[in-house]
Amino acid sequence: MPERSRFTMMLGKHGGYLQGYNVQIVCARRQILLAIEAHDDPSDMTALVPMVERTQQNHQAAGHSGAIQLWLADSGYASTTAFETLADLPLLVSVTSEAHQAGFTTKRQHARGGQHVMADRLATPNGRAHYRQRSALVEPGFAQLFQRFGQRLNYRGHQAVDTELKLLGTVHNLNKLVKRTVRARA
Repeated sequence: MPERSRFTMMLGKHGGYLQGYNVQIVCARRQILLAIEAHDDPSDMTALVPMVERTQQNHQAAGHSGAIQLWLADSGYASTTAFETLADLPLLVSVTSEAHQAGFTTKRQHARGGQHVMADRLATPNGRAHYRQRSALVEPGFAQLFQRFGQRLNYRGHQAVDTELKLLGTVHNLNKLVKRTVRARA
């Protein structure tokens, strides 16, 4: 049975709405993509658990035996339910504002109800130092994808969009691998 095309109305960056998907990525050092997914909820809050699970599946499928050492996410992913589900992971998610979690002065400095354990993890000098790495990992990953491939996809429907995103992510990673190999040989 063919998949029904389902678009979500997303709030545009410059006002108004657009039909599309919320692209989710998980990056490692040097912006290597560990997972990329089309998420049909405009809120990131419900994406944390599925993205962690997908990343762990990809990590295992790649033959890596060790666990991922640290998970970092911005305040859009802050969810008490997700924190409870992922309680056994070394996870740092901003529960106030990213600047505050990194140790800078901001307006919103208090965690919402049920998120105080995460706030306490981030309040340590070690937590702040680790959290500062987040924007250097994921934001350039998005920028590189959009610069290389643009922000428009060629296919419609969740399955087709998700497949196209995975292909673009694979090309992104292969490009990183080839460039690194060439530099190492030079």
